[in-house]
Amino acid sequence: MWPSLLLLLLLPGPPPVAGLEDAAFPHLGESLQPLPRACPLRCSCPRVDTVDCDGLDLRVFPDNITRAAQHLSLQNNLISKVPRGALSRQTQLRELYLQHNQLTDSGLDATTFSKLHSLEYLDLSHNQLTTVPAGLPRTLAILHLGRNRIRQVEAARLHGARGLRYLLLQHNQLGSSGLPAGALRPLRGLHTLHLYGNGLDRVPPALPRRLRALVLPHNHVAALGARDLVATPGLTELNLAYNRLASARVHHRAFRRLRALRSLDLAGNQLTRLPMGLPTGLRTLQLQRNQLRMLEPEPLAGLDQLRELSLAHNRLRVGDIGPGTWHELQALQMLDLSHNELSFVPPDLPEALEELHLEGNRIGHVGPEAFLSTPRLRALFLRANRLHMTSIAAEAFLGLPNLRVVDTAGNPEQVLIRLPPTTPRGPRAGGP
Repeated sequence: MWPSLLLLLLLPGPPPVAGLEDAAFPHLGESLQPLPRACPLRCSCPRVDTVDCDGLDLRVFPDNITRAAQHLSLQNNLISKVPRGALSRQTQLRELYLQHNQLTDSGLDATTFSKLHSLEYLDLSHNQLTTVPAGLPRTLAILHLGRNRIRQVEAARLHGARGLRYLLLQHNQLGSSGLPAGALRPLRGLHTLHLYGNGLDRVPPALPRRLRALVLPHNHVAALGARDLVATPGLTELNLAYNRLASARVHHRAFRRLRALRSLDLAGNQLTRLPMGLPTGLRTLQLQRNQLRMLEPEPLAGLDQLRELSLAHNRLRVGDIGPGTWHELQALQMLDLSHNELSFVPPDLPEALEELHLEGNRIGHVGPEAFLSTPRLRALFLRANRLHMTSIAAEAFLGLPNLRVVDTAGNPEQVLIRLPPTTPRGPRAGGP
């Protein structure tokens, strides 16, 4: 027995498994469970690449942020400073949310973001910054600086962020001189620029040539010159709503270079007539809340791709709409003429029209031929006019097989509408 036992003890064991030669095995009393993932105090880390410290009223920038973090949420706190080197290890960080804090210029230095070589999205909105932060990384694609106190944008601060595509600067204090010519020159690939509510009195000069969307509502722009937009021929969206534009100060060649423009918003200005020289590729034109008193065919000539036209809240009467005004709007599907001074449905509306807004006018009668030119109409809004039970001719809707919505609420009397019968569907393929 003893020789057999001795032989068993001397026999070699199985060969070691690759990678386990130095494996550490737990001692008595130790758990086999993995150690908890490092996470800043009070924050949550639902994944190895995510750190969420949102809305904790933090006053101090948290430490112990994992190097593996790609998404770091620090919004809705009371942080006023990012300590030097606090983000130097987070080279994989892609999204950083610091909005709704108390960050000031002195709370950020030139190295705060410079080591974030993977950063694509940075939100610093709703803070107390007066300048664009320095040291922005080349990888940054979206920079949100809205609702700060920024008074000046300097090109030197943007040199590092040459890959920036979206720059959001709404509700700052740029005024007439805060965005000088060349300030955005380093951003050659900039796609969208938001400057909502900055007290600008003109379109900023020398904008990046490749800019696609320029958003300038709620400023003080009072004029558009012949060359104000020539630097951005690739614009597809231009929003100048709620400025101070008057017809006499919009040059007839102001839009001539914008051949790619698809959406133009001039709502809330002081226009008394339609601008001339509108780009023929427009799909959407917003002109509500102006002081339009007349419509003529010439400004709308060539707009055969226009699909939506809003003329609501103006001073238009049917007699102010010139013959042939709608003639070239062959693709128009939505027309908003609500809240004007129309006494009946304007004649000869575009044939492609599917949605017609006439609410809030003075319409007291709808004749049998009111919609002869609009056989594709699907939705008609006639609420808050002067209609009575007998105001609408029974034949008015006979030629509208697609009509599904007629809104007549808010008139002096309840108006009941009998919609045209729907066309019955034939049997489906393979049906009985």
